[in-house]
Amino acid sequence: MGVRKTAGLRCDARMRPLDVLLGSLRSCLERFPDKRRGLNTTYDMGDIGMAAFSVFFLQSPSFLAHQRQFEAGHGHSNCTSLFGLSKIPCDNHIRAMLDPAAPDLLHPVFTAAVVRSGKSTALWTCSAGSTGAC
Repeated sequence: MGVRKTAGLRCDARMRPLDVLLGSLRSCLERFPDKRRGLNTTYDMGDIGMAAFSVFFLQSPSFLAHQRQFEAGHGHSNCTSLFGLSKIPCDNHIRAMLDPAAPDLLHPVFTAAVVRSGKSTALWTCSAGSTGAC
């Protein structure tokens, strides 16, 4: 069975639903506008967004602090295996990069999750034909 790596996550025919949802989220986040120019791109937008999402997913006020604590206690962190992060940006950098982003940039992720669930997307479609919350 073929195995490939997509958006930092392991993919195969039996991909777990969480992997699919996280992959969809990462793909969306990688297309967020990036105001940086030149060599000031240590972290890609996908990593910045996944680090922000992880705060809510893991219910930790700081992903970086949580991963450092986890690594100290267990000898490794789960930022690579769970969220596909190669480096962890600090909280201030995450805020600086994501605060200007419009929330509707995430609508495709919600639509994909509803479609994958097999439920009707009628609740997500506005009268103007756009998708997402109106």
